[in-house]
Amino acid sequence: MSKRIVVLSAEIANKIAAGEVVERPASIVKELVENSIDAGASDIRVELEKGGCQSIKVIDNGSGIEREDVALVFERHATSKIYNFEDIYSVASFGFRGEAMPSIASIARVELLTRRKNDLAGTRATLDAGKIQEVVPAGCPAGTQISVTKIFANVPARRKFLKTESTEQGLCLDAITRLALAHPEISFKVNVNGRDAFTAPQVRDASERIAMVMGEDFSNHHVLINAQKENISLTGFISRPEFTKSNSKSIYLFVNKRFVRDNSVTHAVLSAYRQIIEPRRYPAAVLFLDLPPEDVDVNVHPAKMEVRFKDSHSVYDLVSKTIAQSLAGAETSKGSFIYRLAPKENASVPGFTRSADKFPAKSFGLFSRQNLQQAITNDLLTRSSVAEKVATFNSDNVQAKETITFASLKYLGQFANTYLVFASDNGLVLIDQHAAHERIILERLKKTMGPQIISQSLLMPEIVNLTPGQIALFSGYIDFLREIGLEIEIFGRDAIVVKTLPVILSQIQAREIISDIADQLGEQNQMPSLQEKKEKILASLACRAAIKANSVLSSEEVAALCRDLEETPFNLTCPHGRPITINFSLSEIERMFKRK
Repeated sequence: MSKRIVVLSAEIANKIAAGEVVERPASIVKELVENSIDAGASDIRVELEKGGCQSIKVIDNGSGIEREDVALVFERHATSKIYNFEDIYSVASFGFRGEAMPSIASIARVELLTRRKNDLAGTRATLDAGKIQEVVPAGCPAGTQISVTKIFANVPARRKFLKTESTEQGLCLDAITRLALAHPEISFKVNVNGRDAFTAPQVRDASERIAMVMGEDFSNHHVLINAQKENISLTGFISRPEFTKSNSKSIYLFVNKRFVRDNSVTHAVLSAYRQIIEPRRYPAAVLFLDLPPEDVDVNVHPAKMEVRFKDSHSVYDLVSKTIAQSLAGAETSKGSFIYRLAPKENASVPGFTRSADKFPAKSFGLFSRQNLQQAITNDLLTRSSVAEKVATFNSDNVQAKETITFASLKYLGQFANTYLVFASDNGLVLIDQHAAHERIILERLKKTMGPQIISQSLLMPEIVNLTPGQIALFSGYIDFLREIGLEIEIFGRDAIVVKTLPVILSQIQAREIISDIADQLGEQNQMPSLQEKKEKILASLACRAAIKANSVLSSEEVAALCRDLEETPFNLTCPHGRPITINFSLSEIERMFKRK
């Protein structure tokens, strides 16, 4: 028998609706700070306790709220911006004061203190689990102060899904820094557990705010863009080709000063960089798109993180062409940038030793060997295999079922300066040199973690600037990084000091290593466990240190690479799961030529 249909109570409906807007403390911070911006505030202060999980307070000097309207702030669908349906397409602000307040109030305790500039007294309103406790006169400065406590107290199931305190704190700081990027005219200050965590004073030039939020590294490697197409304006900052990240999270898009995510615009950015940065590396960018409110729908997503453009093709075209043209004229720190990936024939490859180099082999990278030439026979790889059976390895005592051997293979050469080609009696074998090197470095990092790791102290400790949100994430990983030979210290609110590097990564700049680790720590949803985050960090470092595609290798370097690959566990795939080798059997080749 089917169950009867009932109308949910207002209390249950509010809790369900809150889930669309209030996912975590960062959602509350975002909504409250946006309301402060809508209220015309020029100074906004945020106070967090336990990463925002215990309490959140937002104080602004905005216009305040009239006493008669205070109770309406907590009513669903109450607004001062929309009076008929068509108005939703022309709302130019973030929303309206109280847009998210009913949702926030339904899952927490909220105290609102507000006063308009010309009023003699202010108003205090207190709510608990969505129910108004009191609305009374109160003395307070002009503006609005909102305190949120007992977050998710009446919906404990949702509280269980919160991450660690440092993770939630980092997400709160990320939400604030995004808003700070779009509003250089507003002063922002964040206090965490009684200590200053982020400060961004008012500035006239957007580039000054970019430096404060994105760090000096990005500020020193950026290109200014400015373009107009019909009624669409594009301004912002993009990174030069030598400054890259390990994921696309450093691409910030603002539509009418609202931070949004849009796959089409992100693709337009990446398409402009496609042939001028390394594979699986991403640029950093802060883009501001301004267009008439009626040409963009901001109500696609409940939290307004996605938008729909009236003319998405024009937006894509403007972004892609503007960035491509700006990059074409950009200069890197090494001079004018040229659209070319192929290295010169005599270029040295990081991690390898050329026979013509004037340095001892042992002083170079991962594959260097003393007396390497003695290991090369007339038939380069016709030697006994050292990895027909790989012993038990790793902490999980997993035994390899298959390994790569080269005893019966003959090296033919490189294809596209990326793939190593071998011949056997039964067909052809192709090896992806970058994927192979990635796996070798990863397993060596894992094997030598702890006391066995060999580190190299930097002559001068290097300071790397990060965002406050990234700094918060690093605090729980200092011991782990020391295990892999990377000794760091948190330096102030927005910097990391690097003191030592693992020798296996010594050819990589400290700034690049820290930047990649920060990117991996920021990928919260994809990495629910601590172990998975650590694996991601190691894989990212291995990818950064590995020999790149489109690099010319000598026969000696190929021999060393194959020897190391034989001795490496899990040598069938790279750390990202891509195959290291592809086999073409003789019968498959004969079928292609219609011989069978």
